[in-house]
Amino acid sequence: MSNIVNIFLLLLAPGLPLLLAIPALRRRVPWPAHLALLPTIVLLFLPGSFSVELPWILWGNAGMGIDTGARWWLAISVVIWAASASCLQTPDRRGAGNRLTTLFLLTLVGQIGGILATDMVSFFTFMTLMGYAFIGLLIDGGDEKTRRAGRIYLVLLILADIALFEALLIAARSTDDLGYEAVALAIPPSPSSALYLSMVIAGFALKAGFWPLHVWLPLAYGSARPAVALLLWVVPVGTGLFGAVRWLPLGELSAPIAGTLLQALGVAGILYALLFKVMRAQWKQLPAHTAIIAVGMFAMGLGTGLLDPAVWNQYGHLVPVFVAAVGLALAIMIAAFVWLEKREVFPSESDREALWLERWAKDIIRWGRRAGGDTLPELCALWLARWDSFWQAFTWQELFDAGEYLLQRWELAITLFLLLGMVSVALLWLDATSVL
Repeated sequence: MSNIVNIFLLLLAPGLPLLLAIPALRRRVPWPAHLALLPTIVLLFLPGSFSVELPWILWGNAGMGIDTGARWWLAISVVIWAASASCLQTPDRRGAGNRLTTLFLLTLVGQIGGILATDMVSFFTFMTLMGYAFIGLLIDGGDEKTRRAGRIYLVLLILADIALFEALLIAARSTDDLGYEAVALAIPPSPSSALYLSMVIAGFALKAGFWPLHVWLPLAYGSARPAVALLLWVVPVGTGLFGAVRWLPLGELSAPIAGTLLQALGVAGILYALLFKVMRAQWKQLPAHTAIIAVGMFAMGLGTGLLDPAVWNQYGHLVPVFVAAVGLALAIMIAAFVWLEKREVFPSESDREALWLERWAKDIIRWGRRAGGDTLPELCALWLARWDSFWQAFTWQELFDAGEYLLQRWELAITLFLLLGMVSVALLWLDATSVL
């Protein structure tokens, strides 16, 4: 009987929010965003580890389960999602409110399902749903700064999905069982292990905002509504870190080059945030730079695990505790800043923050204009014209404008996503026909 209840709760944890995402059903229940968390809360209090295989859903290795590591991730996720649901402010227009709540619940489905997934394909499916739904949640009703963060993250997300899909194909070639444990054992002796590690590290670095791929995080933290800012750690960043732990063969494979690279990126991210950002950051962006430091520390831990598998086997169980502690600290920080802003202790920020490279370019151009005006007054007009052309040609904003123009109606993103789905279906069909 208890086994049936466990299976039912595992299916209901992502299933109930998926049902409540349908507006016709959601209107009939009170507090749908909070109600969607109820099965996950019950799962947290069930003792032991258990799982269920679901070959009848999509593929033979599909499954869901919960263990000690997943329980920590679920615990902090439930706390943050409950707080975000309480802060969620739907617009007065009924249609817009339905859209916002639907995106909120779809993101919840992807995040909870990704944590409970026991195989790579299920995780990839849930995380893809989570990522694109969260982009809609982030930019819905946001200002230009928020939409810009969403566009940047959308580009990174598409590249990450391509890299992870390639890693998935490599894993499928190495073993028929795409469960985490089976892949961790099959990848080390595989001749494609180096390529697999490269794709996994690149994919989750893009998703989680590893330095220097973090440019969207300060923009999102500084402009998103509190309900969305609370989710930035547990949804795109935390779930990306969770995926890196699940997909990498930590404790089974020694990879000195990949480990050293991750440690170097981690140290660079920490130093960047501490030396250039934390002391000069505006108060709403402090959580973003704190998250960058935490991600850098996490990258150093992953690098150590790839350098010495014995160290990971001894201390790897502390990783979920670290992620949960950082998530709780960031949630408290965001809540405190919102409370202080309402009491007018901190001024409200509405000015558009430039990216760090843009600020450096502006400083250089300001110096150049001053030098030209002081030393060569008769050539000042020519000097200013040259610096203005340099600004128009080489500024960071111009590099992003081309990508933003192509993606402003999401046509390229939708096309790439559909192509990714078509390739997935074709490969699954070819695999099924070869078996038959």
